[in-house]
Amino acid sequence: MEKAWGNCIKEPLIQEASEIRPALRGDLACRGVWEVQREALFDIRVTDTDAPSYLSRTVSTVFKTAEEEKKRKYVSACEARHATFTPLVASVDGHFAPQMSAFVKVLAERLADKWGQPQQITRSWIRTRLAFAILRASSLCIHSSRKRWRCAEDLLGGADGAALRA
Repeated sequence: MEKAWGNCIKEPLIQEASEIRPALRGDLACRGVWEVQREALFDIRVTDTDAPSYLSRTVSTVFKTAEEEKKRKYVSACEARHATFTPLVASVDGHFAPQMSAFVKVLAERLADKWGQPQQITRSWIRTRLAFAILRASSLCIHSSRKRWRCAEDLLGGADGAALRA
């Protein structure tokens, strides 16, 4: 989004906290996505469509329910700010809900024009990047974070190569 439109904000405050309700934050905000000079607010949900609780439902039904839940939570607060709201829902398998697909299409059009590339190639690149990000996040949820090593010397136990001679 930053490359396409610029001026994007992570975790924007949508609604201040009050005595009756907690503060409401989105995941992303960007101006000019759907309408010129109008703020667009986004909230992301990645859901496991293969979860036991969803086995009796189709993937499209799970996506529709997730989008409706997000809209119920955010739309009125976004309208009070004169902003649009879009739920970005995807599955852990990398499938996208209809509104997420529409957003990826608009993003690909914008980037393709900016970079002088065909839209289909740009859209495939975006979908692939998002799918890998979802898989990486899912893997971290399963395996938890691990200590990262910087280079092979750290793993082998010495920067002088002594471990290789042994």
